[in-house]
Amino acid sequence: MKQNRIILINILIIVALILVGGIIAYYWTQSYDYVSTQDASISAPSIPVAATQSGTLESSGIHIGQRLTKGEVIGQVLVPPSASSSSGTGKTKSAAKASVTPSTVNIVAPANGMVANVATQNGQTVAAGTPIFTMVQLSQVTVVANIPESKIRNVSAGQSATIYVDAHPGVAFSGTVEAISPTTQSFFSLIPTAATAGTYTKVTQRIPVTLSIDAAGYTLLPGENAEVKITVH
Repeated sequence: MKQNRIILINILIIVALILVGGIIAYYWTQSYDYVSTQDASISAPSIPVAATQSGTLESSGIHIGQRLTKGEVIGQVLVPPSASSSSGTGKTKSAAKASVTPSTVNIVAPANGMVANVATQNGQTVAAGTPIFTMVQLSQVTVVANIPESKIRNVSAGQSATIYVDAHPGVAFSGTVEAISPTTQSFFSLIPTAATAGTYTKVTQRIPVTLSIDAAGYTLLPGENAEVKITVH
């Protein structure tokens, strides 16, 4: 009995060592072969469209979610006539009102895309440069993954990646590293990260990495959370 118990204990110890060794080997392999992050999201080109001349917005039925085709006229800006002019010679002056009628300027979609934000409404007076709406190009979605500075040295353009999007659980999308930002995520931040003397705490910086993604027929929306695993070895 005693001998059987010793044998059983030895077997359990060996099994436990194998399991622990397997877990260690798995995590070492994952750490060596891949760079992973959950700090990632879907991105897409956004195009703000502004009024080119001052006037009144009219004939615009644009709405969020509307699909637009490049060159499509989606509204007009009614430009008021020019101011009156006057002329005269010596002590005799005559005023002549300009006979210019109001003109219209078309608002044209600059590319194929979908309306993501509408900033103005029909009847609103707009100045030249006033944002009217913003469109996004869902056909050109990418993924931006923020990689810790301690791991970025292992990442390079052309590496393959597996991407998981929270909006589509269980689906593994394939992707490729396209570009690595030359600055950290916080470099252009409006709030400086530098601390005053005596209160400094080192914060791990993250570098944005842009990846292509094969959407495989799924609709991916800018801002959706994602998880990225880049194969580095």
